[in-house]
Amino acid sequence: MQAAVMHPAQLEKSARAVMDRHAKSFSWAARFLSPAARREASLLYAFARTADDLADEASLGDMEQRTRALDMLCEQAMQRLPEASLPAVVGRMLENHQVPSTVLRHFTDSLRADMHGRRLQTQEQLLDFAYGVAGTVGLMMRPILGAPPSADGCAMALGVAMQLTNVARDVLEDAARGRVYVPLGFEVTAHALNDPHNEALRQRVFESIVQMLQTAEAWYAFAHGGVALIPAPNRRAVLVALELYRAIGRKIIRGGSAAYWRGRVHLNALEKIRLIVPLLVAGNSQPQSGRAPGAFAPLPRGFDALSGLPGFARD
Repeated sequence: MQAAVMHPAQLEKSARAVMDRHAKSFSWAARFLSPAARREASLLYAFARTADDLADEASLGDMEQRTRALDMLCEQAMQRLPEASLPAVVGRMLENHQVPSTVLRHFTDSLRADMHGRRLQTQEQLLDFAYGVAGTVGLMMRPILGAPPSADGCAMALGVAMQLTNVARDVLEDAARGRVYVPLGFEVTAHALNDPHNEALRQRVFESIVQMLQTAEAWYAFAHGGVALIPAPNRRAVLVALELYRAIGRKIIRGGSAAYWRGRVHLNALEKIRLIVPLLVAGNSQPQSGRAPGAFAPLPRGFDALSGLPGFARD
């Protein structure tokens, strides 16, 4: 599947539309990015979304067709051809920002592995997965935001934390695709989870979801320390994204098991406004977290193991 070649302005407009349609929380935050950063962030998001859809959506073809398409998408980005197709533009953009090719390769490899279904058993497996499909995206976003390489650890941590929130929110949807990302220690099916009479099972699964969200809190706390390394105005946009995603997990915990199984948890417009307004009032000052600007929370458990994975290790 050869990526469509578009006029640059049309490609950018299409990328923004993809982000606005699919990334509700991130789209809110992206409004506060500088024009250049928002343009590049929307292109990267559209690329990542295209890759993710190939891994997830059976309507795009059978497994073999989608695997080939995902491989081709990655190769087109790696070749950095002088054309206005989405993968070529993103590939050149990442090259200009000196993002190691291993980051992009590990991202698409992780999605390819995900196509065959997963049943994760341990937190270590969960963190490996979260790094592959989202921590890598954090590493690709870091130079787009204008942050220095020293912020790589925080950028990766934010991607991991956001993915843990996504996993926590989408347990039913993932189970329907044969994927169980939450380390449960027992087998579970989408049919069993969808049965409202299975209250005991749902409660056990919800307790594991809460544990995972508590893990995510440690990753958000560490990532928060890196926000001060991002130049204004992009600093505020990242802080908004961090707090919006973090708030989803906290809402899941507050709502309890019964509310969780009634439907996908999200923040409504009023909740988003109440969260964002104090951040806007604070402006582009250094973010306040109870620590000195640039200070970091303790490394979250499992961080050191991820530091040796492709794309994150630094010479």
